[in-house]
Amino acid sequence: LVNVHGNRFIYELESRDITASAIIRECTERGNGVATPTGRVGVWLDTPLIEILKGEGAVKKNLPAMYHQFARFGIYMDKEPILTYPTQHYQNGGILINDQGETGVKNLYAAGEVAGGIHGRNRLMGNSLLDILVFGRRAGRSAAEKSKIVTLDQPAGFHHLQKFQAELKTAGIPRDRCAPILFPEYRRPELQTPFAFAG
Repeated sequence: LVNVHGNRFIYELESRDITASAIIRECTERGNGVATPTGRVGVWLDTPLIEILKGEGAVKKNLPAMYHQFARFGIYMDKEPILTYPTQHYQNGGILINDQGETGVKNLYAAGEVAGGIHGRNRLMGNSLLDILVFGRRAGRSAAEKSKIVTLDQPAGFHHLQKFQAELKTAGIPRDRCAPILFPEYRRPELQTPFAFAG
């Protein structure tokens, strides 16, 4: 990771929270971010350097999905660096689960990137397969076993949501919010409309 001056400012394989914080700090507090014509800011992920250090074809071999994703848009990351900046994907945390995917809510299971707690205090890069394969399988099996002995008070459906909506209306609470509401809006106003990318 290098800033607008081409200077490396962090060891790239630090944990996600440290790397994300360093990128944000470099772009905001230090003013060393790379500005785009659309007003975005970020730092360079110097992928061509991987080719120099590891040999021709190293980027495509080690990062095939990412390579093909960018190549679809005419960007060849073995030839040019990629501008990057932390997004909500970098928010650490999640629903606390046990080793079988059980949450603190009775009969509710979670797995994948919605879950937290399986990585300890921090999530390391590249652990998505652990989230998906190991804990997805465990949560699925546990939920399937539990479904054999659990009975529902009423048929499955959205009754609880209808009840919740009615309670909000009775209390006079507006229902015009869209989830997630925990994070600030990062997009420029002209990109916040549903049809910003149409046509």
